Amino acid sequence: MTQEHGQPGAAVGVPREMNGLAIASFVVALVGLCGPLGILGLIFGYVAKSQIKSRNNSGGGLATAGIILGWISVVAFILLIVLFAVGAVSGWMDDMNWDKDRIDY
Repeated sequence: MTQEHGQPGAAVGVPREMNGLAIASFVVALVGLCGPLGILGLIFGYVAKSQIKSRNNSGGGLATAGIILGWISVVAFILLIVLFAVGAVSGWMDDMNWDKDRIDY
């Protein structure tokens, strides 16, 4: 006795393949948070989104999360560089003023 499910000849719901670049995008962006690896997470995320659309893969959520984390990482890295530069210039200016105060006329 066999039991048929659904309509005869209907396609069985086969799970879609997970896109590897979507996983890589998420992992690299997460590991590279506040660092230059966020750029790589962005690139992987955008390529994964394109592949998911063309190949009908799964992993769109991971690719989107990788893109978001990548942008957060890039912005945070730029802010860290700016803050470092401002601190370095401020320290240099303090050193210049300190040296000027020590000079006897």
